[in-house]
Amino acid sequence: MRCIFCKSESTNSKSVEHVIPESLGSKTIVLPQGLVCDKCNNYFSNKVERPLLTHPSFRNIRAWYQVPNKKGKLPSVKGIIAGEDVDISLKIGKNGKFIIQPEEEKFRNKLEIQIDKAANGEVFSPFIFKLEFDPPKKEMSRFLAKMGLEFLAFRFLKNKDLIEFLIDSDHYDPIRNFAKTGNNSIEWTYSMRKLYPIETKMCHPVTGELVMAGFGYDLLLNHRRESYFIFLYYGFEFAINLGGPSIKGYEEWLEKNDQISPIIERNGAKVVKEIIDGKDTFVIRGDLDLNTGRIFDNKQLKEYFI
Repeated sequence: MRCIFCKSESTNSKSVEHVIPESLGSKTIVLPQGLVCDKCNNYFSNKVERPLLTHPSFRNIRAWYQVPNKKGKLPSVKGIIAGEDVDISLKIGKNGKFIIQPEEEKFRNKLEIQIDKAANGEVFSPFIFKLEFDPPKKEMSRFLAKMGLEFLAFRFLKNKDLIEFLIDSDHYDPIRNFAKTGNNSIEWTYSMRKLYPIETKMCHPVTGELVMAGFGYDLLLNHRRESYFIFLYYGFEFAINLGGPSIKGYEEWLEKNDQISPIIERNGAKVVKEIIDGKDTFVIRGDLDLNTGRIFDNKQLKEYFI
């Protein structure tokens, strides 16, 4: 067996690779031991995933909706003290009470001064916690590249010849190398857009109860026969071209298909607004069947090339 990134012999590797990191709530999309060697697994965990997932864009959503990391720990919400150059964090303690801490211990005194003022009814500098989503572009691009190549390998698991093709093909070397090194001479563009509000619900596939629509993923084959990895996270949809740093073909696909989502409408679902418990609530309704998406792609390819 060889690693899909460095192409080195990896039969003795012990790590299993989660295509979507466990820290985002994924437990099931896993590559077998060796497809990503121990060295690459450790590198991606520390140099690609960690810097991005600790950025406030991901960290605050995970903390707000109580998504634990792979060790079961809940992240804290990152914020600031207004008017002060002090970063703070907020989390819920075991007793259910809020705990506010400085991000750096040297600022504890400044934080405690403001807490004391608030407790005594004095004017204090507000604590600001923003639920914004604007991940750093370079880090996000490498993260998408890494997940995209791994998800392609996941799709190929039942066919060893396709796995070998993925490893040996120079077609995938540019995105493979970009994920590994983050080559500064390349700007690997991706698409990002907001599809629906963060608090949108969906039906749990097993229990049928309404749960948060956290994340989704799929591959899209467009009319140019380009492969795109699509990643959906709390309403924000990303698309990256696995064959090159241009998303022109994806933009054409969106225009051709009235801006539908490759994950939602293409797979047979839709976002609707319903009144639940007296409140307006956005819900994803439908089967979300990935096979429906493949049929959609095949139909469009036939229309385009025949």
